Amino acid sequence: MGIITISRTHGSGGTTFARELAKELGYSYIDRALINDECLDSDRHTCSFGIDEVTAPGLHVTTQDLMADANFYKVSFIANILDHALRDNAVMAGMGAGIVLTGIGNAINIRVVRLMEERVRAIARVKSIPYDDAFDLVERMDEGKRDFIARYFDTDPGDPSYYHAVVNSSYVSLEEAVGILAAYARRHFTPASANKAEGVLGDRLLEKRAEILLFHLGMGHSFGKVTFQAGAEGTLSVTGVVRNEAEKDRLLQALARDTRIRGIRDSLETGVFEPVG
Repeated sequence: MGIITISRTHGSGGTTFARELAKELGYSYIDRALINDECLDSDRHTCSFGIDEVTAPGLHVTTQDLMADANFYKVSFIANILDHALRDNAVMAGMGAGIVLTGIGNAINIRVVRLMEERVRAIARVKSIPYDDAFDLVERMDEGKRDFIARYFDTDPGDPSYYHAVVNSSYVSLEEAVGILAAYARRHFTPASANKAEGVLGDRLLEKRAEILLFHLGMGHSFGKVTFQAGAEGTLSVTGVVRNEAEKDRLLQALARDTRIRGIRDSLETGVFEPVG
Protein backbone atom coordinates (compact mmCIF):
# COMPACT_ATOMS: atom_id res chain seq x y z
CA MET A 1 0.00 0.00 0.00
CA GLY A 2 1.37 3.37 -1.05
CA ILE A 3 -0.29 6.75 -0.70
CA ILE A 4 0.79 9.90 -2.53
CA THR A 5 -0.94 13.20 -1.77
CA ILE A 6 -0.79 16.18 -4.10
CA SER A 7 -1.39 19.73 -2.91
CA ARG A 8 -1.50 22.27 -5.72
CA THR A 9 -2.04 25.93 -6.42
CA HIS A 10 -4.70 26.80 -9.00
CA GLY A 11 -3.28 26.82 -12.50
CA SER A 12 -0.06 25.05 -11.54
CA GLY A 13 -0.83 21.87 -13.46
CA GLY A 14 -1.02 19.93 -10.22
CA THR A 15 -4.15 18.01 -11.17
CA THR A 16 -2.60 16.87 -14.45
CA PHE A 17 0.56 15.92 -12.56
CA ALA A 18 -1.46 13.87 -10.05
CA ARG A 19 -3.33 12.01 -12.78
CA GLU A 20 -0.15 11.29 -14.74
CA LEU A 21 1.70 10.12 -11.64
CA ALA A 22 -1.16 7.76 -10.80
CA LYS A 23 -1.09 6.43 -14.35
CA GLU A 24 2.68 5.94 -14.28
CA LEU A 25 2.53 3.99 -11.01
CA GLY A 26 -0.69 2.13 -11.76
CA TYR A 27 -2.37 3.75 -8.75
CA SER A 28 -5.93 4.91 -8.28
CA TYR A 29 -6.58 8.64 -8.67
CA ILE A 30 -8.78 10.16 -5.96
CA ASP A 31 -10.11 13.67 -5.46
CA ARG A 32 -13.04 15.30 -3.73
CA ALA A 33 -15.31 14.96 -6.77
CA LEU A 34 -14.68 11.21 -6.96
CA ILE A 35 -15.45 10.74 -3.26
CA ASN A 36 -18.66 12.74 -3.58
CA ASP A 37 -19.69 10.75 -6.67
CA GLU A 38 -19.05 7.47 -4.86
CA CYS A 39 -21.21 8.59 -1.97
CA LEU A 40 -24.03 9.61 -4.30
CA ASP A 41 -23.78 6.38 -6.34
CA SER A 42 -24.01 4.33 -3.14
CA ASP A 43 -27.03 6.39 -2.03
CA ARG A 44 -25.18 7.96 0.86
CA HIS A 45 -23.41 11.25 1.31
CA THR A 46 -20.06 11.86 2.98
CA CYS A 47 -22.03 12.77 6.08
CA SER A 48 -23.27 9.17 6.42
CA PHE A 49 -19.79 7.69 6.42
CA GLY A 50 -19.31 4.71 8.69
CA ILE A 51 -22.86 4.62 10.02
CA ASP A 52 -25.79 2.48 8.97
CA GLU A 53 -29.06 1.28 10.42
CA VAL A 54 -27.34 -1.77 11.91
CA THR A 55 -24.88 0.41 13.81
CA ALA A 56 -27.39 2.88 15.21
CA PRO A 57 -30.99 1.96 14.34
CA GLY A 58 -33.50 4.78 14.58
CA LEU A 59 -31.07 7.25 16.14
CA HIS A 60 -29.87 9.23 13.14
CA VAL A 61 -30.35 12.96 12.98
CA THR A 62 -31.12 14.40 9.56
CA THR A 63 -28.48 14.75 6.89
CA GLN A 64 -29.29 18.45 6.59
CA ASP A 65 -28.66 18.99 10.30
CA LEU A 66 -25.37 17.09 10.18
CA MET A 67 -23.99 18.95 7.20
CA ALA A 68 -24.61 22.25 8.97
CA ASP A 69 -22.18 21.19 11.71
CA ALA A 70 -18.57 22.11 10.88
CA ASN A 71 -17.20 19.61 13.40
CA PHE A 72 -19.15 16.77 11.85
CA TYR A 73 -18.13 17.72 8.33
CA LYS A 74 -14.46 17.75 9.32
CA VAL A 75 -14.57 14.38 11.08
CA SER A 76 -16.47 12.72 8.26
CA PHE A 77 -14.21 14.25 5.62
CA ILE A 78 -11.11 12.97 7.42
CA ALA A 79 -12.70 9.54 7.76
CA ASN A 80 -13.26 9.38 4.01
CA ILE A 81 -9.61 10.20 3.36
CA LEU A 82 -8.47 7.50 5.79
CA ASP A 83 -10.88 4.99 4.28
CA HIS A 84 -9.61 5.61 0.74
CA ALA A 85 -6.01 5.51 1.90
CA LEU A 86 -6.62 2.02 3.24
CA ARG A 87 -8.24 0.66 0.10
CA ASP A 88 -5.36 0.52 -2.35
CA ASN A 89 -2.36 2.31 -3.79
CA ALA A 90 -3.63 5.81 -4.44
CA VAL A 91 -2.74 9.32 -5.54
CA MET A 92 -4.94 11.83 -3.71
CA ALA A 93 -5.33 15.33 -5.11
CA GLY A 94 -6.24 18.18 -2.79
CA MET A 95 -8.66 17.81 0.15
CA GLY A 96 -5.94 18.47 2.71
CA ALA A 97 -5.05 14.78 2.39
CA GLY A 98 -1.36 15.46 2.97
CA ILE A 99 -2.15 17.16 6.27
CA VAL A 100 -4.49 14.36 7.34
CA LEU A 101 -1.85 11.74 6.51
CA THR A 102 1.16 13.58 7.91
CA GLY A 103 3.36 11.15 9.80
CA ILE A 104 2.07 8.04 8.01
CA GLY A 105 5.18 6.10 6.99
CA ASN A 106 3.83 4.89 3.68
CA ALA A 107 2.63 8.29 2.48
CA ILE A 108 4.47 10.80 0.29
CA ASN A 109 3.24 14.40 0.31
CA ILE A 110 3.96 16.57 -2.73
CA ARG A 111 3.06 20.17 -3.54
CA VAL A 112 2.93 21.59 -7.06
CA VAL A 113 3.39 25.33 -7.54
CA ARG A 114 4.03 27.71 -10.45
CA LEU A 115 4.86 31.35 -10.98
CA MET A 116 1.75 33.50 -10.60
CA GLU A 117 2.00 35.09 -14.05
CA GLU A 118 2.24 31.71 -15.73
CA ARG A 119 -0.71 30.37 -13.74
CA VAL A 120 -2.86 33.33 -14.76
CA ARG A 121 -1.91 33.02 -18.43
CA ALA A 122 -2.70 29.30 -18.35
CA ILE A 123 -6.14 29.87 -16.82
CA ALA A 124 -6.89 32.70 -19.25
CA ARG A 125 -6.01 30.42 -22.17
CA VAL A 126 -7.93 27.38 -20.94
CA LYS A 127 -11.07 29.31 -20.01
CA SER A 128 -10.81 31.85 -22.86
CA ILE A 129 -11.16 34.80 -20.50
CA PRO A 130 -9.24 38.10 -20.20
CA TYR A 131 -6.01 38.17 -18.20
CA ASP A 132 -7.50 40.37 -15.45
CA ASP A 133 -10.46 38.03 -15.01
CA ALA A 134 -8.12 35.06 -14.87
CA PHE A 135 -5.99 36.84 -12.26
CA ASP A 136 -9.05 37.44 -10.08
CA LEU A 137 -10.13 33.82 -10.50
CA VAL A 138 -6.72 32.44 -9.49
CA GLU A 139 -6.65 34.68 -6.42
CA ARG A 140 -10.16 33.58 -5.41
CA MET A 141 -9.33 29.92 -5.87
CA ASP A 142 -6.12 30.24 -3.86
CA GLU A 143 -7.95 32.07 -1.10
CA GLY A 144 -10.69 29.45 -1.04
CA LYS A 145 -8.16 26.63 -0.65
CA ARG A 146 -6.30 28.49 2.10
CA ASP A 147 -9.55 29.22 3.93
CA PHE A 148 -10.68 25.59 3.70
CA ILE A 149 -7.41 24.26 5.13
CA ALA A 150 -7.28 26.97 7.81
CA ARG A 151 -10.88 26.33 8.88
CA TYR A 152 -10.72 22.56 9.13
CA PHE A 153 -7.04 21.92 9.85
CA ASP A 154 -5.81 25.21 11.33
CA THR A 155 -2.71 25.28 9.16
CA ASP A 156 -1.24 26.77 5.99
CA PRO A 157 -1.07 24.52 2.90
CA GLY A 158 1.87 26.60 1.69
CA ASP A 159 4.07 25.46 4.59
CA PRO A 160 6.79 23.40 2.86
CA SER A 161 7.48 21.37 6.01
CA TYR A 162 4.42 19.22 5.25
CA TYR A 163 5.86 17.95 1.98
CA HIS A 164 8.49 15.46 0.89
CA ALA A 165 8.94 17.48 -2.30
CA VAL A 166 7.76 20.74 -3.85
CA VAL A 167 7.58 20.82 -7.66
CA ASN A 168 7.73 24.22 -9.37
CA SER A 169 6.25 23.55 -12.79
CA SER A 170 7.69 26.83 -14.08
CA TYR A 171 11.15 25.28 -13.84
CA VAL A 172 10.58 21.52 -13.97
CA SER A 173 8.35 19.96 -16.62
CA LEU A 174 5.49 17.89 -15.27
CA GLU A 175 6.67 14.95 -17.36
CA GLU A 176 10.11 15.10 -15.78
CA ALA A 177 8.62 15.54 -12.30
CA VAL A 178 6.42 12.46 -12.79
CA GLY A 179 9.47 10.39 -13.66
CA ILE A 180 11.53 11.65 -10.71
CA LEU A 181 8.81 11.18 -8.12
CA ALA A 182 7.56 7.86 -9.48
CA ALA A 183 11.10 6.53 -9.10
CA TYR A 184 11.28 7.90 -5.56
CA ALA A 185 7.92 6.32 -4.68
CA ARG A 186 9.05 2.90 -5.90
CA ARG A 187 12.11 3.11 -3.65
CA HIS A 188 10.25 4.62 -0.69
CA PHE A 189 7.34 2.20 -0.38
CA THR A 190 8.17 -1.11 1.28
CA PRO A 191 6.03 -4.01 2.53
CA ALA A 192 7.16 -3.36 6.10
CA SER A 193 6.16 0.30 6.03
CA ALA A 194 2.88 -0.62 4.32
CA ASN A 195 1.94 -3.05 7.09
CA LYS A 196 2.72 -0.50 9.78
CA ALA A 197 0.83 2.26 7.95
CA GLU A 198 -2.19 0.02 7.51
CA GLY A 199 -2.36 -0.55 11.25
CA VAL A 200 -2.07 3.16 12.07
CA LEU A 201 -4.65 4.15 9.45
CA GLY A 202 -7.05 1.45 10.63
CA ASP A 203 -6.83 2.67 14.22
CA ARG A 204 -7.39 6.29 13.22
CA LEU A 205 -10.35 5.34 11.04
CA LEU A 206 -11.94 3.39 13.88
CA GLU A 207 -11.59 6.44 16.13
CA LYS A 208 -13.17 8.70 13.50
CA ARG A 209 -16.06 6.29 12.99
CA ALA A 210 -16.73 6.47 16.72
CA GLU A 211 -16.65 10.28 16.61
CA ILE A 212 -19.10 10.25 13.70
CA LEU A 213 -21.38 8.03 15.76
CA LEU A 214 -21.67 10.78 18.38
CA PHE A 215 -23.32 13.07 15.84
CA HIS A 216 -25.67 10.39 14.53
CA LEU A 217 -26.78 9.68 18.08
CA GLY A 218 -27.68 13.33 18.56
CA MET A 219 -24.69 13.77 20.87
CA GLY A 220 -22.72 16.28 18.85
CA HIS A 221 -22.52 18.40 21.99
CA SER A 222 -20.13 15.75 23.36
CA PHE A 223 -17.66 16.15 20.51
CA GLY A 224 -14.33 17.21 22.00
CA LYS A 225 -15.49 16.10 25.44
CA VAL A 226 -15.43 12.37 24.66
CA THR A 227 -12.21 10.79 23.40
CA PHE A 228 -11.83 7.51 21.52
CA GLN A 229 -8.51 5.68 21.30
CA ALA A 230 -8.03 2.47 19.35
CA GLY A 231 -5.88 -0.12 21.01
CA ALA A 232 -4.51 -3.59 20.39
CA GLU A 233 -6.67 -6.28 18.79
CA GLY A 234 -9.57 -4.01 17.91
CA THR A 235 -10.20 -2.57 21.35
CA LEU A 236 -11.51 0.96 21.80
CA SER A 237 -10.99 3.09 24.91
CA VAL A 238 -13.71 5.65 25.59
CA THR A 239 -13.00 8.48 28.04
CA GLY A 240 -14.52 11.85 28.88
CA VAL A 241 -17.83 13.22 30.07
CA VAL A 242 -21.39 12.85 28.78
CA ARG A 243 -24.48 14.51 30.17
CA ASN A 244 -26.17 11.57 31.86
CA GLU A 245 -26.39 7.80 32.18
CA ALA A 246 -28.90 7.56 29.34
CA GLU A 247 -26.42 9.14 26.92
CA LYS A 248 -23.63 6.92 28.22
CA ASP A 249 -25.72 3.78 27.71
CA ARG A 250 -26.83 4.93 24.25
CA LEU A 251 -23.26 5.47 23.11
CA LEU A 252 -21.83 2.26 24.56
CA GLN A 253 -24.67 0.15 23.17
CA ALA A 254 -24.21 1.64 19.70
CA LEU A 255 -20.45 1.03 19.83
CA ALA A 256 -21.03 -2.56 20.95
CA ARG A 257 -23.08 -3.22 17.81
CA ASP A 258 -20.11 -2.32 15.61
CA THR A 259 -18.48 -5.62 14.64
CA ARG A 260 -15.18 -3.82 13.96
CA ILE A 261 -14.83 -3.14 17.69
CA ARG A 262 -13.81 -6.26 19.60
CA GLY A 263 -13.77 -4.76 23.06
CA ILE A 264 -14.66 -1.47 24.77
CA ARG A 265 -12.76 0.03 27.69
CA ASP A 266 -15.21 2.40 29.31
CA SER A 267 -13.94 5.30 31.42
CA LEU A 268 -16.86 7.62 30.71
CA GLU A 269 -18.17 9.89 33.42
CA THR A 270 -21.50 11.68 33.60
CA GLY A 271 -22.19 15.22 34.67
CA VAL A 272 -22.95 18.75 33.58
CA PHE A 273 -20.48 20.37 31.22
CA GLU A 274 -18.78 23.24 33.00
CA PRO A 275 -18.19 26.31 30.79
CA VAL A 276 -14.66 27.60 30.65
CA GLY A 277 -14.63 31.13 32.08
